[in-house]
Amino acid sequence: MEGAIMINSGDTRYVALGCAGLWLFLLAGGKAAGSGAGGGYYGLTVSSGGVLELNGSPYCGVGVNMVQPAMMDLLANNPAAVTQDFQELQAHHIPFVRFPALASWGSYSSQYSYLTSVYLNNPTKYFNSMNELCSIANQYNVGLIPSLAFTNWPNVAAAGSANSSAAYAAAQGLAPWTDPSSPVDQIWTKYVTEMVTRYEHNPAIWGWEFGNTMQMDLPNAAQVFPGYQSSWEYTHAQMWNVYQQFVNLVRQYDPYHIIESGNNFPGSSSYHNMVDGTWTKDTPAQWVYMLQQNNAAFDMIGGKAYGSSAIADINAAVAVSQQERKPLFVNEFGVAGTQAESQASFQEMLNTLVADKVSLAAVWAFDETGQTLAAGDGSYFSITPTNNRSFMLGLIEAANAADGNPVPDPAALGLFGVGTAFSMLLLKRWEAG
Repeated sequence: MEGAIMINSGDTRYVALGCAGLWLFLLAGGKAAGSGAGGGYYGLTVSSGGVLELNGSPYCGVGVNMVQPAMMDLLANNPAAVTQDFQELQAHHIPFVRFPALASWGSYSSQYSYLTSVYLNNPTKYFNSMNELCSIANQYNVGLIPSLAFTNWPNVAAAGSANSSAAYAAAQGLAPWTDPSSPVDQIWTKYVTEMVTRYEHNPAIWGWEFGNTMQMDLPNAAQVFPGYQSSWEYTHAQMWNVYQQFVNLVRQYDPYHIIESGNNFPGSSSYHNMVDGTWTKDTPAQWVYMLQQNNAAFDMIGGKAYGSSAIADINAAVAVSQQERKPLFVNEFGVAGTQAESQASFQEMLNTLVADKVSLAAVWAFDETGQTLAAGDGSYFSITPTNNRSFMLGLIEAANAADGNPVPDPAALGLFGVGTAFSMLLLKRWEAG
């Protein structure tokens, strides 16, 4: 693979994942072979040794999540707001944005109306907006990681035009995503193909994400999914099937960019949800199994870090990423509240990402208009340069500049005894609950 990191010393002990492995490899005298992305490709890739690279060079970075201020503002004909946001990101040296490339919320009728107006009946409008977003991102040197199924919009698109309850039911769940005769699969396949073939060579694109949080095998699925039927296949097995089909589709056209899940870390009972339909707490080994399987199709290990288990989840996921030889992407992390309520915990989380040499992380969320202090519901996550959470931008900027952090002790990372360190990190996660 062009741009891959090759170990010339012949000592494979230093092939570890992410930034920690890279630092140790270079400390040991290894040299990088390959100086750039060939064939007109840009963005993020994973080397044959499991090191994340940006345009052919080893990379670690902390970016932001953006929901409203990306494609949704452009589709609403508000490019000035998007330009201002990207100017501010550049000013704070924020390197990339994870964002929903196409998504819908609300009632099925309102979602279908929105999807019809911005894409289904007007693809020119949609791709003109995507072109403009890439242009703005390139102008301000901010990378893009589009999440292609941040919501289940393909189900909505297929069901919205259904003229019968049977047709509506047939468009629900994950089963239609892998059925070539289903409108869901047809809509989704066409969209992914168009996105990848149009933008795989655009330097703004850093990688491809499937979607967002997916809750599978829930014992209370009938309460979570209105009108739930078992044939909808909200199961881990079907999710893994959908994931693999997505990766196969992208790889038909783009052999280079990272492909990652966008999913969360496993819940505390995910394994038991799957095998016996209970809320029994999983063992550490069962949690690891679910994290491995949830990311088996992808180039990276991924998950979200919130709440009291965030630090332990990150540490445990680092151990899994080393074992799997895949970089870690903490696709969402954050602490809600005002500066007084959030600063200490947020600093601790950033310190953990830097100390663990996590390859990629994205804070939730930049200029998120639905999660401001005015919401008053404990979901104050929005970060702007002018609100009382603006301090986070400075801390992220400092974290991205921390290239000179002390190199971890190889023994502590388990590179000469991965099993011991792996077990210790998992134990710490479970002690944290």
